[in-house]
Amino acid sequence: MKFYLISEKLKEGLSIISRLSLKKLALPILENVLMKTEKNFVSFSFTNLETAVIWQSLAKIEKEGKCCVKRKVLVDLFSFLPEGKITIEKENSDLCLKTSSFSTKIKGVNPEEFPVIPRPKEEEFVEIEGNFFCETLKKLFTLPSPSLARPEISGIYLSFSPQGIVFAATDSFRLAEKKIIQKLEISKDYSLILPQVAAREIFNIFGGRERIKIYLSPNQIFIESRMKEIDWPEILYTARLIEGEYPNYQEILPKKFETEAKVDTLLFLKTIKAASIFSSKINEIKFKFLPKENKIKILAQNPDLGQMESEMPAQIKGKEIQISFNYKFLIDGISSIEEKQIQILLTKPDGPAMLKPLESQDYFYLLMPIKTS
Repeated sequence: MKFYLISEKLKEGLSIISRLSLKKLALPILENVLMKTEKNFVSFSFTNLETAVIWQSLAKIEKEGKCCVKRKVLVDLFSFLPEGKITIEKENSDLCLKTSSFSTKIKGVNPEEFPVIPRPKEEEFVEIEGNFFCETLKKLFTLPSPSLARPEISGIYLSFSPQGIVFAATDSFRLAEKKIIQKLEISKDYSLILPQVAAREIFNIFGGRERIKIYLSPNQIFIESRMKEIDWPEILYTARLIEGEYPNYQEILPKKFETEAKVDTLLFLKTIKAASIFSSKINEIKFKFLPKENKIKILAQNPDLGQMESEMPAQIKGKEIQISFNYKFLIDGISSIEEKQIQILLTKPDGPAMLKPLESQDYFYLLMPIKTS
């Protein structure tokens, strides 16, 4: 194997494969990157058996072949590589990188031991703006928490239909749903549960990309972006999906609310953050919604630090209600709303509350209160 590549391209490829999680596994081969040349392309592949990524680039190929070297060595090395053309060549099982002023040899291992990474076949796919998809995913990937008893809620639920994509996530104490309303060229509905780690990797790899293809396979998800120079895959990411059926969360959504409030998003967020300094050990902040006065009173108490009381204006209708929330969970929900005003919908002091953007109907955040004696 022998090829030539500009150092900037090499750094780009190593940057992509370094965004995949490295797991502590018994197989030493999984610490390695498979480097392969074929026709006019070079590819770097990395996998931890649960997720995998392949990066490809045009290169000047003198001799086809493949080589396997430790990812850590390559990634640690790439920040010191000089600019310009690099000659990359396999000598016996080792990998040699050379420039006019730089030469290094990296110990290699048998590339035949590297696992086969699955590729998409005849699956249907959707095309979507990559950064939009990733930013939507970002709004939800902090919610799930690992659960051995209920592994299906450990990931993010995605539902694809000809009308668009629905994202949902929960940890049993809170639930968020976000919709992308866009016509999709698919023949039927699809649903899948994406592992939380995979969601983060997808964001890190494809955030900022203009267009991505998402292949809809029963047990795997495949996401692909194309090269700018030619219509050819540049990045292919795949992840094993979580098996099981996601809960029908629509059944638990409140049908009726006793109190509705409209507040300024930034002011509400700022007031909560100030009160959080004096919150209790369980992150509790108390809220009193006063419809007659059109304001919200906020109280935080900590026996070791002191207390803080504040109030803010709001448009409130319905019943007066006092309710307590975990401020961290509340901030997560507010921070995902980009509009200037939000709706706060309350059922009862010990019942679920809902946060929604005032104008759009594409997002909601359901939150259980802290029950007080």
